[in-house]
Amino acid sequence: MFDRQDGYYVTKGVQEAVPYQLQYFCWQLILQRAKKKDPTMDYLQIIGFDVDTEHEQLTIVHRQEKPEVKQIYHLHLFEEYRSLSVKKIWAIDDGQAQTMLLPEEY
Repeated sequence: MFDRQDGYYVTKGVQEAVPYQLQYFCWQLILQRAKKKDPTMDYLQIIGFDVDTEHEQLTIVHRQEKPEVKQIYHLHLFEEYRSLSVKKIWAIDDGQAQTMLLPEEY
């Protein structure tokens, strides 16, 4: 899963709602895991966002459901992330392409 060098796509919803730098960071999280050749890596990767303006922090939760795997990252809340309204994105590997989308776009 997620081991091809090309065929990475983002939907219009992700393109409009998620800053490019954050999209790139999320792809890097997924590719890091794929490079480990983990046989349990699922075709569906879920990435959640939590903006905490009080503590100037963006929390990113990268997970999958089967088998359950979860990694949490804390980033400095850069100005372009303050207005992030998206709470979750999905990345799906369908065997031919890898696509990042909003859950409501599925």
